[in-house]
Amino acid sequence: MKKKFLFAAFLICGAISSVAEEKPRYKDASLPVEERVEDLLRRMTLHEKVLQLQNNSTSDINAIENTYKEGSPGSVHEMSKSAKEAALLFNKMQEYLLTQNRLGIPALVTVEGINGVTQNGCTIFPQAIAQGSTFNPELVEEMSRAIGRESHVIGIRQLQCPVLDIARDLRWGRVEETFGEDPFLIGEMGTAFVHGSQAEGVGAMPKHFVAHGTPTGGLNCASVPGGERELRNLYAYPFAKVIQNADPVSIMGCYSAYDGIPVAHSAHFMTDLLRGELGFKGFVYSDWSSVDRLKSFHFAAETSEEAARKALIAGIDMDVYDWAYQTLEDQVNKGILDEAYVDRACRRVLAAKFRLGVFDDPYGDPDKVDKVVRSKAHVALAKKVADESIVLLENKNDILPLDLKKYKSIAVLGPNSNYGVAGDYGWVEFDNRECVTLFDGLKQAVGKDVQVNQLDGCDWWSQKDDGIAAAVELARKSDIAIVAVGTRSVWLQCCPKRFSIKTKKRK
Repeated sequence: MKKKFLFAAFLICGAISSVAEEKPRYKDASLPVEERVEDLLRRMTLHEKVLQLQNNSTSDINAIENTYKEGSPGSVHEMSKSAKEAALLFNKMQEYLLTQNRLGIPALVTVEGINGVTQNGCTIFPQAIAQGSTFNPELVEEMSRAIGRESHVIGIRQLQCPVLDIARDLRWGRVEETFGEDPFLIGEMGTAFVHGSQAEGVGAMPKHFVAHGTPTGGLNCASVPGGERELRNLYAYPFAKVIQNADPVSIMGCYSAYDGIPVAHSAHFMTDLLRGELGFKGFVYSDWSSVDRLKSFHFAAETSEEAARKALIAGIDMDVYDWAYQTLEDQVNKGILDEAYVDRACRRVLAAKFRLGVFDDPYGDPDKVDKVVRSKAHVALAKKVADESIVLLENKNDILPLDLKKYKSIAVLGPNSNYGVAGDYGWVEFDNRECVTLFDGLKQAVGKDVQVNQLDGCDWWSQKDDGIAAAVELARKSDIAIVAVGTRSVWLQCCPKRFSIKTKKRK
């Protein structure tokens, strides 16, 4: 009888052990994130760990198996589909990664979201410079939550924003992406933004660490001058506030240099300052191509292999948009790179996925996309942000509000006066279906009581001036002249195939 009891106990223990093996600890949502990460990491091959440090994307729903047959990537993105199409793509991709790859590791789906999700059809909110002009962090948090809701239903779990750069040179073409020139305001708005999206289960990614927004000569990739005092009192201040008060899941590095030192290969910036002094605990996502730029732009590395090694050791956990990190596996095998650096970065990426619940529920909800994305409530919220962002600098001779009995002709001039400007990350087409232009909006506002005329006067990409004289003459003949100047989205240059009308390339 005693032997039978012991035998039965052995069978029960064996069954329990078998059940435990069927469900690895990293798949147990009740366990702490750290424990799940360590359990998964010890099961992974070097190849699988290196894949977690890279972005590998496809926009073709029929190419998923071919794209991911070698393993799960750290992150993916998509910038050409509608919200509904993207939701279907991401769901099928995640299903394949969870069921067909060896360990079932999902991808972290990322997107630009500075003024709305950059999938076609999502709500377009005012740009960050307008958000900053509201001086209303609570409103920005409400907006960020709306962006988070739209992201989550599509299957997106990571926003590549907010921008915490300090804009102090108007020649820099990305001023509109910032909250402005004041570190305190930027910190307040950035904290509110991170709180909002992460409350919806969508990670925020403050960028660009560090000092990217004040480049020499206003040139986008140029070095930022300054010393340690300016670094901490100005450029690092917004990041310190956001990290301390909002605990962002990730940080995006920059592809520029500070005081002549390329940030992406500096452990002083990316580890000692960011993690040691500021207390950041998430993972660092490279600015696009920042790792390879160590070779091609900064000349701080002779090869892509050296650039990858320097960036990883410095603290860049995930490389995006180039393939330098593909060389890491070979470098470890050759003894050039300590695998501990790969483990460190992989551990941080996996922790973010567990923290955001991607392992437990990576899917969006395509059936709810039409109800959530660009809902009436979200569009109304976008208008509220726009209304509060208006800043009247001067009202000479009390022109405003317009007295339609007094003013009978208005000239609307400039290359952006009859173009729907939605911002650098506003995914809109040239036909203006998604935006109301200044010209059209003004005509609607004044009705038939006032004659509104429009001329571009010049274009926004060349030095041609043959239309300026006519614009000046129209201004002279009108009671009021309004000039709309500025730039248009760089993405029109980068992604011309997205649009129905071909763009003209800059020389």
